[in-house]
Amino acid sequence: MTDDRAARAAALLLEARRSGKGLGELPANCRPRNVAEAYAIQDAVADRSGPIRAWKTGAPSPVAEASYAPIFTVVASPSRFPAAAQRLFGIEAEIAFRIAKDLPKRGAAYDRADILAAIASMHPAIELVDSRFSDWQKVDPLTKLADNQSNGALVYGAAVAEWRGLDLIRPPLAVRIDGATVAETSGNNGGDPLRLLTALSNHCAARTGGLRKGDFVTTGSLMGIVFAPPGAEVIADFGRLGEVRIAFPT
Repeated sequence: MTDDRAARAAALLLEARRSGKGLGELPANCRPRNVAEAYAIQDAVADRSGPIRAWKTGAPSPVAEASYAPIFTVVASPSRFPAAAQRLFGIEAEIAFRIAKDLPKRGAAYDRADILAAIASMHPAIELVDSRFSDWQKVDPLTKLADNQSNGALVYGAAVAEWRGLDLIRPPLAVRIDGATVAETSGNNGGDPLRLLTALSNHCAARTGGLRKGDFVTTGSLMGIVFAPPGAEVIADFGRLGEVRIAFPT
């Protein structure tokens, strides 16, 4: 993708962020045609709206290739997002990590042991799902990827003590909206979150110069998207791993 194509797409996405008016679709002259072009659009958006404070990754199965996107808004739980500023009110409960040191580009790829040594803390998290498109379900997957994989924000809970001995692949999880349980599960669509974190670390090392000390990384939905109504109060209860709270006041 040429720089001007990526810049045109980024300008449209940034204006949709600023105005709150959803796009119909990206025009054909700047719509991503492959994964590399989608990431080029992500980079163009980040260049004009950063800094990047976190990354998201995830995969549709434990062996599938992951996808990646930057996150610009990161806040601690409990957190409030005015309903008037939301389009989707999407909730994804996830496992997140905070990075303890820079992971720059180097000759050898990072392996699991490298990444374990570079983790400062683990947190339960909610990824707030939002879109810059008026009907996100009609947008093709590459365009969703270009739109930072429909990310709105990351809300993180308290750090979990002694997390290294816990099962992060199948953590118990219940999501409650206004006190009623709307979803329960035990499992991760993408399997081992440390596999996904390792893959992201190598992706960022090649693409952006690497993850930075203090960055958060969230590692994919444990149960898919749950949608909340305006005015709702949401709790993602991870059992032993703690909980995350988010509200959408009207």
